[in-house]
Amino acid sequence: MVRLRGNPKSTTADLLFEIGTEELPAAYLPGLIAQLREEAAALFKAQHLSCNDVESFGTPRRLVLLVHGLTSLQHKPGEEVRGPSKQAAYDGQGKPTQALLGFLRSHGAAISQTKLVASPKGEYVYLTKPPTSTPTDRLLPTLLPQLIGKLRAPKTMRWDETNIRFARPIRWLLALYGTTPIRGAFGKLVSGSVTWVDGPKRPRRINVRSLDAYRSALKKAGTMLNHDDRRAWIEQHVSAIAKRSHGRIAPEMVQYGLLDEVTFLVERPVILAGAFDPRYLELPCEVLLASMAKHQRVFAIESAGKLLPHCVAILEGQPGKPAKVRRVIERILNARLADSLMFLNEDRKRFPLDQMAQGLRGVTFHEKLGSMAQKTTRLEQLSQTIADAWRLSPEEATSLRRACQLAKADLVSTMVKEFPTLQGIVGKYYAKESGDAQVVADAIEEQYLPTGEKLPRTLIGSALAILDKYDTLAGYFSVGIEPTGDQDPFGLRRAAQGIVEVAWAIHRPLPLHRFFEQWQPLIAPAKPVAPAREHIHRYILERLYTFAWPKPAPSVDCIDAVLNSPCDDLIDVMDRIVSLQTLQGHPGLLRAAKVIERTRNILKGAPLRQGHVNPAQLQDPIEQRLWDLYRSNEERVVALSNKKSYTDATMLFGEIFFEPLHEFFDKVMVNVPDETLQQNRLALMKAIHTLYTERIADLSKLTVLQQQESR
Repeated sequence: MVRLRGNPKSTTADLLFEIGTEELPAAYLPGLIAQLREEAAALFKAQHLSCNDVESFGTPRRLVLLVHGLTSLQHKPGEEVRGPSKQAAYDGQGKPTQALLGFLRSHGAAISQTKLVASPKGEYVYLTKPPTSTPTDRLLPTLLPQLIGKLRAPKTMRWDETNIRFARPIRWLLALYGTTPIRGAFGKLVSGSVTWVDGPKRPRRINVRSLDAYRSALKKAGTMLNHDDRRAWIEQHVSAIAKRSHGRIAPEMVQYGLLDEVTFLVERPVILAGAFDPRYLELPCEVLLASMAKHQRVFAIESAGKLLPHCVAILEGQPGKPAKVRRVIERILNARLADSLMFLNEDRKRFPLDQMAQGLRGVTFHEKLGSMAQKTTRLEQLSQTIADAWRLSPEEATSLRRACQLAKADLVSTMVKEFPTLQGIVGKYYAKESGDAQVVADAIEEQYLPTGEKLPRTLIGSALAILDKYDTLAGYFSVGIEPTGDQDPFGLRRAAQGIVEVAWAIHRPLPLHRFFEQWQPLIAPAKPVAPAREHIHRYILERLYTFAWPKPAPSVDCIDAVLNSPCDDLIDVMDRIVSLQTLQGHPGLLRAAKVIERTRNILKGAPLRQGHVNPAQLQDPIEQRLWDLYRSNEERVVALSNKKSYTDATMLFGEIFFEPLHEFFDKVMVNVPDETLQQNRLALMKAIHTLYTERIADLSKLTVLQQQESR
């Protein structure tokens, strides 16, 4: 609901605007409903028309806008509009030119309303437009067709010679302001006070005189206009039928969007219970659910985690012969399930699963990256890298290799060809039937996670999910295919985000550079590896800005600070970011940041040619004490960093160097004419600077430094 401030000087009335259409696709409706509300609110605001609130609703056959308390007058303030320059507006005799006359015509104004205004670029004609008040019902015939034109859908169509486009043909327009019909033209249609109910087969015309009468007419016809109410009604009544069978709606039906889909498939929902042959319960649960949702859009019922041979269909309007409709639904559903059982039995003839995997040679991953069989080989060989990093036991490493070998085998199954969304899930069942271990079967399913908030539950599944996404991401990047703007046809952004999410959940080392070094030789030498490893890994690390961090989420500058230091192990990078976030506001962090900022500033642009400090060249006692502090504490800072005690390392670093460095800069000149002395002092600054930045973060990126300077 959008609220706009009302105008106390005007009377108000409610606006009802209905766009009647042929059946709109369910997937289009949520977007169109939201656009209708947002575009209407923006349009009325731009036109200086105030109201109390704006609502929008939708069914497959109508989009409806309700504007409550819409002011009866448009109070448009006066304004000055710049026109052409004096030189362009008047000829040599001082007469108006066509440029000026055209400008006046476009604004419906007279020359008496203009004046000349001087500016640095010369004199210009300005049109003075006085405040106006226009009745709203005179504006709406123009505004409402404009509103229709602002609505966008994934695909649009033409339906008559006017060439106007919309998601589906528009069949009627209803527009009432209070009780006044609004006549606005859109193509060949003219809006009026008529709506249609009872569906396209037996449409019934209803004259509408008010918003209340409209609501009453829809209710009497069984049309549920409010999509939220419609969704709740469907869920409530399906749940009631499920309870009578001592069950409940299978959660997947809601999670996978069937409830949302059927909400936008009907406007007069009717519940019809049915059943299917219990022998089809032999099918994997996910296959049953997919078949019921994909082909029939019927709800499954479960009890104690097991499906029951019952279903619930949602119909559009009350059928004349419910029993006959039920038999048709059951017959079609049983036929679909029979097909699924046939697919399962055909696939079983090709077991075990590793035998089925031989067909992957004929399945292309990408024309420049080879077949799915080659991808499988890369996964298997890359698995040793993650096994070493995670210190997997020999049994775990063997399970991971086996999961890599079978990961894509179900892509050649008849079942996955029929239900592509079940890839991995089908592989899990087929692996178990082929005699593979449960841990292998689970990993095959989990390789495609995360989806939504669902993450891999197993160690081997997490490893396979990361390997699969890394190979996909590195492969496409290596042949020059990267996401651009909102274009990401191969899901590479999702793959990179998935690597981050799974890695954080399992929280084990993920050495990105080692991954690339092991992966690159697995690509055929003839295939160019365009971007360097840093390019691929930088893309993965950039996902940290959009990662759903545990609260309190790190600020952007914390992420910037860590990413400007060496980043190899992804989990180590994330741990460093979290440690900086926990120190936000702590004086110790500010002290450490000031040390990094001051050493960075002195090193920036400096011609440093000396790699190490030469103690024999330390002349001033202050720089000698600073060097002694560095030598006596270097190992402590390094040890804390190696133990990932980043908070303690930061506190120690700031405590050690903040005061001594301040004294050093106050009393010692670094950029002295003596180059030997200058280079040694720069090397000392470099040693202090990199002691922290090469292990934890570049704290000069923290905004706390800029905030302190601005005080």
